Amino acid sequence: MRVIGIIAEYNPLHNGHIYHMEESKKQAGADFCVVAMSGNFVQRGEPACTDKYTRAEWAVMGGADIVTEIPTAFAVSSAERFAQGAVMTLAATGVVTDLAFGVETEDVNALYHLADLLDREPANFRVYLNYHMKQGKSYPRAQYDALADLGVPENELEILQQPNNILAVEYLKSLRRYAPNIMPLPIQRIGNKYNSTVLTGKLSSATAIREALLGGDESVYDTMPMSVAAAMRFDEQFPVTFDRFAPMLLYRLRTMSLEDIKALPDVGEGFEQVLYRAARQATDLPSLLEAIKSKRYTLARCKRILVSALLHIPAGMTGALLENYDQLYLHVLGLKRIGRGLLSAMASRAVSPVILRNSDLLNCSEVARASLAIDSLSTDLYAYALNRELHRDAQSAITV
Repeated sequence: MRVIGIIAEYNPLHNGHIYHMEESKKQAGADFCVVAMSGNFVQRGEPACTDKYTRAEWAVMGGADIVTEIPTAFAVSSAERFAQGAVMTLAATGVVTDLAFGVETEDVNALYHLADLLDREPANFRVYLNYHMKQGKSYPRAQYDALADLGVPENELEILQQPNNILAVEYLKSLRRYAPNIMPLPIQRIGNKYNSTVLTGKLSSATAIREALLGGDESVYDTMPMSVAAAMRFDEQFPVTFDRFAPMLLYRLRTMSLEDIKALPDVGEGFEQVLYRAARQATDLPSLLEAIKSKRYTLARCKRILVSALLHIPAGMTGALLENYDQLYLHVLGLKRIGRGLLSAMASRAVSPVILRNSDLLNCSEVARASLAIDSLSTDLYAYALNRELHRDAQSAITV
């Protein structure tokens, strides 16, 4: 039995995602598809355009057999931590045989070379990296310049300028460390680039789609399956934006001490002082972000820190979850009826507890329960922002 694994956010699910799912299953000759999906908040440090249950339902309707949640602490982390958590989640199922991921380069060998290089960290890499970090550069920029100092060819360095390629390299690194038995399957991206803000017909980037949705461009509905387009068009609550969380975020920040802020993931170099002062002066989200972002603390990094503050995510959470598979869990969000046999196989082979209902929490470690509490809080706050009730965590998954 071959089972393709896919790591996704589906923010929102669009035609390119459907193509990727179908092409991945075709190339792998897979019998089933398991998706590890971000929950209510995504890696760019914002709430997803719709809640995780709605997006899981879309994924199942689009071809996934099982959708399991990437723990929130990973979902709002750096590319490296995001990849580690997502790969471990798929590996923990015990059934995934292949990992398919999108790439924006035809030079797949270069991706493998970069992954190998960054995984083993040759002599002087850390020296160069620390030097560039001390210049006030962001981590991705410092990493790029450190690799250039090591003599990495320009064509390989350019690969690291594209988000999908960056994640692909991190997936390859994580497979080597945590899931060497899972085969990587790079899938060439079609359509416009990941960060393109312009619609290019039925195959457009998620960035362009989100921009078009917010701008009221009705041609955007052609880029999505009908069920997704209907929700985006007729449910006035969608797409959800970060602005809806601004009052509760500012309240949360103003109740935090300097030590509380310092204990958040990815905070250092005195950034807690900057955020502490800015939170007491800002009256909305844009002014807060403008006050705290910098060359070192990019906009995405700042947003991830803010989400971590909002959801009470401590700095050590991802590290604790990565210690071993006993600390992790598999929260099933969606399930295809014909995939029940796969779920049974997963239940018998999984190396982490499978969460379908509240009673399954008894099988979880203390670390896992703490992480699940963060996932649950994200659902509560998301529901509050929408002023509607959402499915509760650890209850039966949506079945399509």
